[in-house]
Amino acid sequence: MDKVQITTFFAGAANDQDRNIISSDFSSVKFEFATHDLPITFIEYKEKFKKFIQGKNFDIAIIEYIELSNILEYLPSSTVTMLDTHDLVFERIKSFKKFKIAYDGITLSKKDELEIFQCYDYILLIQKNDFEKVAQKIDNARLLLVPHPPSFEMIPIREICREVGYVASPYQPNIEGLKWFIDNVWPEILKKYNLILNVYGYISASFYEPIKKTKNIIFHGFIEDLKNAYKGMDIVINPVRCGAGLKIKNVEALGFGIPLITTSHGASGMEDGVSNAFLVADTPKEFREAFGRIVNDFDFRSQLGKEGFEYANMNFSKEKSYGDLLRAIIEV
Repeated sequence: MDKVQITTFFAGAANDQDRNIISSDFSSVKFEFATHDLPITFIEYKEKFKKFIQGKNFDIAIIEYIELSNILEYLPSSTVTMLDTHDLVFERIKSFKKFKIAYDGITLSKKDELEIFQCYDYILLIQKNDFEKVAQKIDNARLLLVPHPPSFEMIPIREICREVGYVASPYQPNIEGLKWFIDNVWPEILKKYNLILNVYGYISASFYEPIKKTKNIIFHGFIEDLKNAYKGMDIVINPVRCGAGLKIKNVEALGFGIPLITTSHGASGMEDGVSNAFLVADTPKEFREAFGRIVNDFDFRSQLGKEGFEYANMNFSKEKSYGDLLRAIIEV
């Protein structure tokens, strides 16, 4: 984004180390931190933003997450506003309810959410299906499809398939999906194949020791260089069964050209890549069949990785992801 000057008023807690890393990695962006190392409420953030914005004028304000919409009243009427949605709240709530997962986020009906959308000049959506749902109610000219661009680096496919990988945060749908996979799929996979399941990310803390000691499962925890984790994977799984939005970990796997097995839910917004760019499985039997197609067939595994990489390049390049957003900003 070297075409614009960016100031970020950061809502999350950040200690001195966080601040140094952020400032170093994004040296062209000016950061203003709302708080130090303690989280604050939305009401507290609103008051801090009110003080921050006084006497300042920005051409465009991008609000990240609908929860922060309460700061709109402090922006001058001349400021063009954009909402970065990440997902649709009403869809997320419906999905959590279906799988009986405790939900502690903002609660909005579909009607409420769309009414808040109307308060913005532009709505940013990262998933194609979400875009199409909102387009039924809101003028397309105000909607921008802004998916997630991964790092593109084709990791060589190894002849012997040995390592299965999963990268995730301790988000409830991730925990639910991995527990279901370990309980219902992994034992059957182990009976047939000599594979290791490597789990990366803070999700590791959500699993008790007996599960961590399950045969051939290694919980690595947080890893600084995500690319190094993916370099050690022959297959990536994402057994997520609920939630909302685009599944970023799927996009990351495809960007590295690693064969991916996910669920129908995980493929939301990417349905045109099913069976060619990646495989979909929803039941233990379907997962066993998908592993069977990949593990012992090097040619198929190589082709799947190649097709996945090309699919990611076609749908999630930086131009594809940010082109419409940048054009809208330049117009302003």
